[in-house]
Amino acid sequence: MVQPASPDQIPPTHTRLMMHLFPEEALAYFRTHHGMATAAALAEAGLSRRQRSKAVDAGLLEPLYERVFHISSSPITLEARCAAISMAYPRGFITGPTGGLVMGLRRMLKRGPLHFCVPHGLHIGPFDGVRLRQTTKLPKAHVVTRGDGIRIASAARLAFDLAADVSAMDHRSVVEQLLNDGKCSMSTLGGVARELVHPARPGSARFVSTLLARSGRPVDSNPELLVLSGLRARDVPVVTQVEPLLLPGGRRLTLDLAVPSARWGVEIDVHPDHLLLDGTTRDKWRDRQCHRIDWQVERVTEVDLLDLDAICDELADLYHRRLRAVSRAA
Repeated sequence: MVQPASPDQIPPTHTRLMMHLFPEEALAYFRTHHGMATAAALAEAGLSRRQRSKAVDAGLLEPLYERVFHISSSPITLEARCAAISMAYPRGFITGPTGGLVMGLRRMLKRGPLHFCVPHGLHIGPFDGVRLRQTTKLPKAHVVTRGDGIRIASAARLAFDLAADVSAMDHRSVVEQLLNDGKCSMSTLGGVARELVHPARPGSARFVSTLLARSGRPVDSNPELLVLSGLRARDVPVVTQVEPLLLPGGRRLTLDLAVPSARWGVEIDVHPDHLLLDGTTRDKWRDRQCHRIDWQVERVTEVDLLDLDAICDELADLYHRRLRAVSRAA
């Protein structure tokens, strides 16, 4: 969380005026709300209207939107902008790519307008640098009001809204991340689908397609999703492994991707640990243990992923060779 600058970072005259005008409660509020506060919050913290006006005239406070003030010692970050518009229009909420950035989702563009959604019929703006969206359905569970003043779409609602903003593959990737991080579940995603999916609502078809294409546990990374999708496109019935393998000695191993009926799996080695001696030694040991229980494991590295089609073609060929070997052994 970005905090306002300390008094020693502000010009001395401003420091004296700030300490004179602002009660400690008001400064504490700014510190916990990205340097933003409503007029009502400042009044509750002990800052009178007259003191507020003096602070604006002195350049210590800057009015933003309606009834929202920014303390000049605090930088205007993405989170600060989100807090300001959320405070100004508490019936709306942050969503789309902006919500993805605030929530730390991958595959989000770092630049672009701030996406803010309001109930249908609420006319505000336009505002520079803000893309206003409207919704006809907004159950209470679809919005989370954070302690720092930001109102943001719930994880499941954000997953639906993003379906209209990102590509099919990127949408699948962020949904997997939300599931893997425990920010939502298939049941909450299904609930949002029942509430929002409609032929005329943007993103509905992509959202449903993403949910129906899922199987097994959530993938751990975007590279894992790319390989899974590439193999399925080549008619390899690979899934994210749910049941771990029982290795000799009693240890358990969960592969990234697998076709259990063929005892064939794929590990996506994109973590830097796989490049180190300890990592490669551990990987080779795991592969040997898999061989002992008649499982064939293929490994994919970051270099392999530079030509995704080629590695998926190679893996599909290895899978079909494995099928023939298993068939002959039977």
